[in-house]
Amino acid sequence: MTVVNETKRQVVTVSGKGETKQQAFAAAFSSIQKQLVGNGDEAILRIIPEKVEPLKLVKSSYTEKFLFFFFKRTRTTHAVTLAVTVAVSAIDLDALTFEDITTPSPDALSLPNLKNMLKGVK
Repeated sequence: MTVVNETKRQVVTVSGKGETKQQAFAAAFSSIQKQLVGNGDEAILRIIPEKVEPLKLVKSSYTEKFLFFFFKRTRTTHAVTLAVTVAVSAIDLDALTFEDITTPSPDALSLPNLKNMLKGVK
């Protein structure tokens, strides 16, 4: 048998949001697989991030108050956009040829003596 998996490098741009820096980066990294699976007709075996380059890092904050005066607190959200170089080990499904076998339906009703039963022969 031949080896069908191949490794290729690809740059993926992902973004994520969260209340902390860790949550924002985790949200961005979790969308890498979704983006790679949607791009091609291949079965992905392994995704290895090799290089991470931040494109946009934003920290936004605002102060919220309860009933306009009470319980002031500052809310912060972090948003990141990253260019991630990944090594993708995958199997190209278009390059494979499948053997085509026709089998009878499992729902088919097997009546071998139907002709004889209809004629009244036993």
